[in-house]
Amino acid sequence: MIPPTKVAFSVRVNGKLAEEIGTSRLSVEVTEPAIIQDILDEMISMFPGTSRIINQAIPFLGGNHSGVNEKIRSGQEITLLMPAAGG
Repeated sequence: MIPPTKVAFSVRVNGKLAEEIGTSRLSVEVTEPAIIQDILDEMISMFPGTSRIINQAIPFLGGNHSGVNEKIRSGQEITLLMPAAGG
């Protein structure tokens, strides 16, 4: 049996989330096969106290809005955009 492989994914963030974690780009390692929720869970582990903000973020994969159960493949970049408020 082949052991699970950890793969690093590039993650871009903006707004309040970028302020909270101190960067707009980061690398997050998760075990493949993976879904977007795995990335979010690992980010919460990396940045304790950010779960509320991370869970508000809207995930995009390949420029398209994606759900948290969307499968991700090695080499794909995830973008987490914070919802805008106002009018």
